[in-house]
Amino acid sequence: MYFDPWSPEPFLQALVEALPDGWSGMCTKPHPEGGEYEDLRLREMTRDALVWAEFLSPDEATSPGERILIGLEAGDMSTRYGLTIGLLKGPGAASALFLSLPGNPVDNQQEFYRLPANTTPAEVAHVLCQLSRAADRSVVDDILHEAAADTRYPTGWFPGERIIVLDLETTGLNEHQDRIVEAAWLLADRRALAWDSVLINPGVPVKDSYRIHAIDDVTALHHGRNPREAIDEVTGAVAKHIVDGATLVVFNRTFDLPFLAAECRRHGLPTLEDRVGRPLKVVDPMRIHQSVQRRGGSSKLVDLALLYSPGNTASHSALGDCLATWDVLAALCRNESRAIVRRAFNGSAREAQELTLRHLLALS
Repeated sequence: MYFDPWSPEPFLQALVEALPDGWSGMCTKPHPEGGEYEDLRLREMTRDALVWAEFLSPDEATSPGERILIGLEAGDMSTRYGLTIGLLKGPGAASALFLSLPGNPVDNQQEFYRLPANTTPAEVAHVLCQLSRAADRSVVDDILHEAAADTRYPTGWFPGERIIVLDLETTGLNEHQDRIVEAAWLLADRRALAWDSVLINPGVPVKDSYRIHAIDDVTALHHGRNPREAIDEVTGAVAKHIVDGATLVVFNRTFDLPFLAAECRRHGLPTLEDRVGRPLKVVDPMRIHQSVQRRGGSSKLVDLALLYSPGNTASHSALGDCLATWDVLAALCRNESRAIVRRAFNGSAREAQELTLRHLLALS
């Protein structure tokens, strides 16, 4: 489907359909009196948009008219970077279809990716997803560097020395058939201590999982690392931190850990448990939430992140999800400690105790 400059709605609809889950879009028009655009909202998150036209030369957009904006759902960290796709109309036809990834608006630093006006929705979707992932990694790195420089949580928020959070993105749900395409870990106590993320070439088609994590076959093939080397590196780093005293934290442990073990066996590598030398003790924030809430509703990381820590939500990048998992666990320890203690031992006399690692492991 090609872009009709005077009918943006069909193009926008096709573009949303071509993008992974979690994207939304809307059409906007300039303020009737000219000058600044009205407040623009993408699921009520993207606000106070700049006048993008001022960054373009006169021959590119002599008369801005309708433009298309598209962005991630409310709460996704990528919206901090104002990732935008737009159309600027000249007097009689579309003059430019562009993608923009703002730098520092105060300094008017703006990075544009200009595309032909007849670019298809699928082509635009591909470029947009890659920009989104780049922005997300940058945002997460910024947050973690800030957390490393200053304490993110008060002393004693977690009943242990340190945590090591692990998260995977995969090509599907079956560890025997599907593969890991991205893996990340985050070491933290009161602050972020160290972290890493690796993109992996799985050697199999990514398939429909692209709609979840926005890693397509081309990206995995050209930017992904050798799976054996990457899995060995990630598993080795996580094992070392566990041996050094960190508590392993995995959101939905029954998914990620079997996947990692299957990949290790597939490539003839020792598993995480083999490297640690003892059965793994794992804290799972999803299972803890399910135990203390005892009510219906979604237990997905993206939803629990919005529930417990609206400022930093899951993004379906492995590193972003490590950060979200840390935030959810911290909120559970702060806000649900009494419920966790009570549920861990079925309301026995021990419920008067302070929250301990034993309580968290009992519900995980």
